[in-house]
Amino acid sequence: MKNPLKYILLLLPLAFMACSGEDELSTHTVQPQPGDALELTVTASDFVTAGAPDTRATDNSAATTFANGDRVGVIIVGSGNVLLADNVPYKYNGSTWAFDSNNGEGKTQCYYENKATTYIVYYPYNREADGVTGMDGLKAKFPVKEDQTTEAKYRASDLLAWQSDPGSPLKNLSASLTHAYASISFSLAVQCKLDDGNSSGDKIDMPPLLSDVNLIVGNTICYPYQVEDGKYRCIVPAGESPTVRCFYTFRGKTYTYILSPSGGVTSNTRYVSAQSIDAGIYRLDQAQMGDFYCKNSSGAGYLIPSHVTPTEEQKSACIGIVLKDGQDDSGDWKDDCEYKLKDGTTPMTTIHGYVLALKDANRGNTCAWGSSGTQVGTDQNIQSGFYGYKNTQAIKAAVNTGSTLESAFPATYHATDAYESICSAPDNSSGWFLPSAGQCWYWYKNRDTLMSSIKKAGEDDWKEYYWSSSEYSNSPADRAWCLYLDRAYVLAADLKNDYLSYVRSCLAF
Repeated sequence: MKNPLKYILLLLPLAFMACSGEDELSTHTVQPQPGDALELTVTASDFVTAGAPDTRATDNSAATTFANGDRVGVIIVGSGNVLLADNVPYKYNGSTWAFDSNNGEGKTQCYYENKATTYIVYYPYNREADGVTGMDGLKAKFPVKEDQTTEAKYRASDLLAWQSDPGSPLKNLSASLTHAYASISFSLAVQCKLDDGNSSGDKIDMPPLLSDVNLIVGNTICYPYQVEDGKYRCIVPAGESPTVRCFYTFRGKTYTYILSPSGGVTSNTRYVSAQSIDAGIYRLDQAQMGDFYCKNSSGAGYLIPSHVTPTEEQKSACIGIVLKDGQDDSGDWKDDCEYKLKDGTTPMTTIHGYVLALKDANRGNTCAWGSSGTQVGTDQNIQSGFYGYKNTQAIKAAVNTGSTLESAFPATYHATDAYESICSAPDNSSGWFLPSAGQCWYWYKNRDTLMSSIKKAGEDDWKEYYWSSSEYSNSPADRAWCLYLDRAYVLAADLKNDYLSYVRSCLAF
């Protein structure tokens, strides 16, 4: 619990000193008189943490603190339930509190009255509390809200209040606010196992990205405030049910847990729970852009999530970064290629995504695209289509008898055969190919995410320009599209045989 904050609304009136006839000073105790302004000290405490089956979770910054412009309400009730002060607002100016004279509601300042009274102070101020004479009535004006998905909505449900015992009137009022309702706070930790062929089962933490999170207390459903990834907080009614049911969805699967505080849900109490999920193996079908694509000792490709900082051993196993997850059958990134595994004969029935090689081909040197005057028949799109695989197959098929892929189409050679000899593609992939212009455009659009992972894997920036496998639409026999990473424009057509550019390979998995 944070240290209580005290705020003085009004300064004490000056005590008057009177002189005797012999010029001697004497002090007189001044009793409160009708018309004296009420002086108010307010403290606000945090919830008491108790009643949880697992209290490992933390709930930082949960204590109520006042901000400039916040208002509390003051209610004074006399004998016979007569309102002496009806919901009077006091406003915080950043250091002290004072009566909100600009309330626009016709409210007047609270004064001392020589009558037996009960005092109520609450936060946050609500003009709907006019006419309230007790705590039950105040709660009725502050029902727990179903939607608490923002901090403001969460605070709006968190009624803090204090009520004095009936008794003598007071001029100096010290109000210690406590929470009229309870709070549920829970966190979630997620772990998964890498599919790296390690029988020991290397596990890593996963971002606990949840959806459809809600809590049910009795007959009340609440949608909580997400403090940060995997941490949620919710105000719930007190005393309605000894059981709180929590539901959330992670990667398409719905989970639930039951929180059963002994004796039911108590006001001013925070119930804390830390949950965990074993997400199993991080498989290829869970790929996300920026993931590290690696090759294990058995020759199979596997993934390490992008949020992980790879170890030196994992860096040595990494051969590329996931460029895109999934295969689109329409739209800008349509892919109608008929893929086969690296062996060249086994069909790939499912494409989980695409990988951009971690390093440049041709050992970081430039090369020509191919001979001018030869139209291969690759796609000619400038900013669409994931056609690199079928383009590469078409280029390889266009090699004339008596020639070689290296001499006829150097860019494709270095992206495929030559790069395979340096960095062998996994057996469960398509093998390396020269990306299409559309794939290069996708690479450019997502360059920041991809480069972040490349640098985490220990590699350097890209070069200025790279060949694509797509021929230029206006003169496909002589020109091909080239990705420019260092210019204001992204793609330009360059002569196949005269212009030298860099090469970066792709594969599908």
